[in-house]
Amino acid sequence: MVNLENEIKAYSIKNALEHGKADPSRVLPKLFNHGLEKSEIKTIMPIVAKTIKEINSLSKKKLEELYKSFSQYIPEKEEKPRTLPELPNPSSKMVFRLAPFPSGALHIGNAKTYLLNALYAEKYNGKILLVIDDTIGSEAKQIMPEAYALIEEAFQWLGVNYSKPIIYKSDRLKIYYKYAEELIKKDKAYVCHCPQEKLKEHREKGIECGCRQFPVKEQEKRWKQMFEAKEGSAVLRIKTSMMHPNPAFRDRVLFKISDRTHPRIGNKYRVWPTLEICWAVDDHLLGITHIIRGIELQIETDMEKYIWDIFGWKHPETIHVGLIKIEGTEGKISKSKSQQEIKSGIYSGWDDPRTWSIQSLKRRGIKA
Repeated sequence: MVNLENEIKAYSIKNALEHGKADPSRVLPKLFNHGLEKSEIKTIMPIVAKTIKEINSLSKKKLEELYKSFSQYIPEKEEKPRTLPELPNPSSKMVFRLAPFPSGALHIGNAKTYLLNALYAEKYNGKILLVIDDTIGSEAKQIMPEAYALIEEAFQWLGVNYSKPIIYKSDRLKIYYKYAEELIKKDKAYVCHCPQEKLKEHREKGIECGCRQFPVKEQEKRWKQMFEAKEGSAVLRIKTSMMHPNPAFRDRVLFKISDRTHPRIGNKYRVWPTLEICWAVDDHLLGITHIIRGIELQIETDMEKYIWDIFGWKHPETIHVGLIKIEGTEGKISKSKSQQEIKSGIYSGWDDPRTWSIQSLKRRGIKA
């Protein structure tokens, strides 16, 4: 073990001067910067305790005199101002967006990405929109009615000043239908009745689906029929190259049929958009200039760009950021997983610490 007696004394004196008394829990972590290993903690703690006892018995005047001799053992650090790095293509009218799906309360991972958007909006004196991404979702990822209020509550607690009113995707279905019809007219989308297994096989082999071959007029007719078709019997797909290097990018779904009741609008609509098409449309119509989103949404970003190019729309700047992983949690932090645990009674509610929700962090006394 390296000899750290001088460093221990230096940090103990500094801590005592700053806080009135030196504290072992504040001194010990500093020693790791000087070569201390975790395996040596038990050996060094008696030395730390003895030194701190001695330091805490001295007067402030004596400590100040001693510090002149021992300050050399504490490296000087240049304090750099903590600022956000510049974004590409800044302008005088920057618009950001928060896009939560209401499957549950915001968790620490969601909040980190949304706070980056909010902080950049402040940095550039820009505008930030709250767009509740409440399309119907999937069977495994359903909307929870209470999530709407939980999301607003979390943003309020975090001090995120978004523009009013809140925008709801569930109010914008007719807008998405309009652009779906334009894609069909441009021969860039088609209605597909093939089962999922067949499509997967086609994707892997790079084979075009037979449904893709119908002319535009027939596709328009099939699109109208989708609104009366059985759930799961048809989807609207975008036309891409079946030779695209990523099979998952080939002819992705843009609209699907669902008979599930929506918590805001009931059964008003049955044909629902996927994330890619509604965001490609809304990022353009809402004038979003900069999108900061999780790295797991890269293929969705690529599809948005593909759709923007079809319409000849300018691309917003898109920045992908890493996910938060917390040691001791199983897999990634997930609203959908927490939703199931709450429904089954494993978790006590959205403020259960295991959800890592903003409500749970607040309950634990963590500051915004």
